[in-house]
Amino acid sequence: MNTAETPTVTSTAVVETPKSVTTPAQIKTPINFGAQGVKLASLEDAFRFANAIVASGFAPRGMEKAEAVLVAIQLGAELGLTPMAALQNTAVINGRPAIYGDAALALVRASGLLESFSEEEVGEAGKDSFGIRVTATRRDGSKGCETFTIGDAKAAKLWGKAGPWTDYPRRMLKFRARGFVLRDVFGDVLKGLRTAEEVRDYPEERNVTPLAEKVSGGLTAALTQGGAT
Repeated sequence: MNTAETPTVTSTAVVETPKSVTTPAQIKTPINFGAQGVKLASLEDAFRFANAIVASGFAPRGMEKAEAVLVAIQLGAELGLTPMAALQNTAVINGRPAIYGDAALALVRASGLLESFSEEEVGEAGKDSFGIRVTATRRDGSKGCETFTIGDAKAAKLWGKAGPWTDYPRRMLKFRARGFVLRDVFGDVLKGLRTAEEVRDYPEERNVTPLAEKVSGGLTAALTQGGAT
């Protein structure tokens, strides 16, 4: 008996190549630019701008990485400085952020809290009594006055020190007195920051942790051994 052969049907699957999809992370929205320059509206904007600063070579010494520039921009934003002003007026000295003396005074004046401010010479020129007296008064009536003399600089082992203390001694006396007063009277404006002229005179901090405790597990091992005895 003949059996009818069943025809073989071959089906071909058609696979469509998926179209490329652009994820939100790949989309770079434009950064707005106004009369005062860039307008950073997000953390991504700030980081992109920080990378541009590093690539341009405009990053100050100590801020050669985009992350450091980003932190400086954030610090400036808290103080009320524009991104570029933050880069030009803040410094990282021995790992400590600081603000230059001229910028500190500018921020205090711009705050609207300053009633009066004066800087005057005191003492006899060339003598230990010579110095600069700085007086600042807030609109609420609180007042601060500080004098920094050659004698004070000698006591702090600053007088004759190589660098600004030798090249611009009078100005350094002024910056030291100014920094003390502004920090005392307008600490809320400066967020507790010291002036760069003051911070650069601090001795460099050293890590005195014993080497055995610096390595991974060293401190844990020391504590374990100590607890076992």
